[in-house]
Amino acid sequence: MKQDPDDNSRAHIEGKYLTQESKYTNTNAPFGQLLVLDVTPKNHSSGTLRVDEVAWLATRRPRGATTDRLGPAGIVTGNRLTPSAYSH
Repeated sequence: MKQDPDDNSRAHIEGKYLTQESKYTNTNAPFGQLLVLDVTPKNHSSGTLRVDEVAWLATRRPRGATTDRLGPAGIVTGNRLTPSAYSH
C-alpha cells in the first residue's frame, strides 16, 4: 500500500506505482495488487467515490516482457469529509 498526497487520478497512480506492482508478478505466485491511500485535501468535494469507482484492473507490460501483467488496483479514500459537511 502506498500513500499519495498529490494526485488521486488513475493515470498518476498507474504512472507512479504500477511498475513496482507488476514486478511482484515475477514470483512463483504471479500476483500483485496496488492500493493507494488518497490523502489529498478534501476541503471542497462533491462526495466520496464508491468502491466500484476507485477499483480497476490495471495492465502493465514491463520492459523486455512478452506478455502484459494484470493486477487489481484501487484507491482508499483518506481525509474524508463527514456526511454532515454536505448539509447547508
